Order: sequence, then structure tokens, then C-alpha cells
Amino acid sequence: MPDNTPLVQLLQALGGGVAGGLTRTLVQPFDVIKIRFQMQVEPVGKHGYESKYQGLLHAFRSIYKEEGLRGIWRGHNSGQVLSITYAVVQFWSYEQLRVKAHKMPFFDDRPLLLYFVCGGLAGCLGTVAAQPFDVIRTQVVAADPTSKRSRMSSLRGVHFVHSTEGLRGLSRGLVFTLAQIFPLVGANFLIYKYLNALVLFIVKKSNPDHNIPGPCLFVNGALAGVSSKLLVYPADLMKKRMQLHGFHQDRQTFGRNPICPTAKQCFMTTLKGEGISGFYKGVSPTLLKSGLSSAFYFTFYDYINRYVIHPMQDREEQRLKEEKAKSAAPKKAGWT
Repeated sequence: MPDNTPLVQLLQALGGGVAGGLTRTLVQPFDVIKIRFQMQVEPVGKHGYESKYQGLLHAFRSIYKEEGLRGIWRGHNSGQVLSITYAVVQFWSYEQLRVKAHKMPFFDDRPLLLYFVCGGLAGCLGTVAAQPFDVIRTQVVAADPTSKRSRMSSLRGVHFVHSTEGLRGLSRGLVFTLAQIFPLVGANFLIYKYLNALVLFIVKKSNPDHNIPGPCLFVNGALAGVSSKLLVYPADLMKKRMQLHGFHQDRQTFGRNPICPTAKQCFMTTLKGEGISGFYKGVSPTLLKSGLSSAFYFTFYDYINRYVIHPMQDREEQRLKEEKAKSAAPKKAGWT
């Protein structure tokens, strides 16, 4: 498998960015609910009468009543910067890692392992690039609607957190993020590619072009997103709570604040105060968001791949072959 040309790599990065941006617009409300649930120390459920949010529908109604439609999409701008940055780096690096791995017999003979490792590494690279924007997005969504922090832009937020807490503030929760992102994204790619291969095996006689129908891509992406997210959800919750540390004064209307200055203390206080179920607060909107996000994410990118990147890749490979053939052809003797 030849290396991707610079033009193809650019298209892969742009395709990832477009897929990430479109997906973020569609799933942002579920992300808002997830973060609000994760930050809530009180129980989430119909028996939590003193809780700010008592369930998924109750949370949507409460946010709309108190903050309007804007509140449901709170943090969307910072979320877009996060998603596009992450998707550009993730899809670009995945494609380059996949090409390199196919040249290694060990991985070429084990395609499922190839998908898992390349996907996991690409997810980690995308996470490192987007981590500062993830911190800002979390703080914007989790802050009181009337606070200045809830209206921070991505760049202004990065500058503010860096000036008050330094690089440590911008990288808060990164260890938890990387601990969950490798198996999460690796499993996401593995399950999605496996399901796609299964679909191709079933419909191969009636599908000579090996193009998977859009609805199948969507369903496979949703199943991959839900199943992989279930594996790592507690780490995501602890990461979000650690990112909350340092601005409790901007969260006076949401009830008690979780105490999470360090990973160990976050784990112990959550376990002691809320039990095992505390590590799964917000799991319902998270699974909805993860399923939809993964479904749109993969479907958008695969369609861009099918109709834009692959045709360009074929043309580039043909051009390189022709140039190589011309350079290898013997030159005719000229007049002397």
C-alpha cells in the first residue's frame, strides 16, 4: 500500500474536520446534559427531590426553562473547536498509521488488531491536540449561566485558564482522558470495521462495488459508539470532575460540587459519597450522544472518503505511475 500523497493527506484531514463539525452540531445537547449530570453530586433520578436534575427529560425541560434554547446548545462554539481539532488530527493520523501498519506483516495478517491499535493511537494524538479546548468546553457548560465563565470563547478561555492555572490547568484530566481514549477509540474502529466487513460478506453477491449502504454505516457506527463507550465511562466522569476543580464559585446554583483535585481523591470521594452508581451518572445521555455521534461521525467521513478522497487518491496514484513509467522509459537519441 503506497503512502498517501500530501494532497490526499490534506483531504483526509479536511474530511475529518467536516465530519467532526457536522456531528458536533447534531449531538451537542446530549453533551450538555451529560456534563451537567456528571457534575451533580446529588442523585440523578425521580427520587432525587433535592437534585437540580432528576432525569433526562427533566434536565432538558429545566435547562430550556431557565436558559432558553441557547442553554441546550451551551458551549457549542468551544465544542466545535474541540471536535474539529480532534477530528482533523484523529482521521489524518489514523489514515497514515493504517498505511504504515499494512506494510508490517504482523499487523497486515491481523486486521482487527490493526484497526484497534491505529484507532487507539490516532485517538490519543487527537486528544492531546484538543485537550485545552475540552477543558474550556467543560467549564463553559458546567458554570452558572449568569457567570462570565459560561460565556468564554475557546481562545479567551485557553488564555484565562493558562494565566490562572498554567499548563496544569489546561491539561487537567489528560491522564484519565488518555487512559480511556485508547481503548475507546480503538474499540470504536475495531467494532465498526468488523461490522462493515460482516455487512460486505452478507451482501457481496449483490454489491460488486463493495459500497456499504448508508443506513448500514449509520447503524454500525451507532453500535460501535455505544458498546465502546460503556467500557470506559467511569474514566470519562472522573476526567470531567477533575476539569471542574478550581471554579466552584461559578457553580453556586447547581447544588454541591464534587471534590476532585486529584485522581485518587476524586475516585474516593465519588465512591464514598455516591457509591458505584455515582461513576455512571449521565450514562443515558452519554450513550445516546455516543451512539449518534459515532454513527454520524463515521457515516459522514466514509461518504467523504467514497466520493471525494478515494477518487482523488486513485487519480494521484495513476499520475505517479505515469510519471514513474516516463522516467523509466529509455530516452530516444537526439540529433548530434
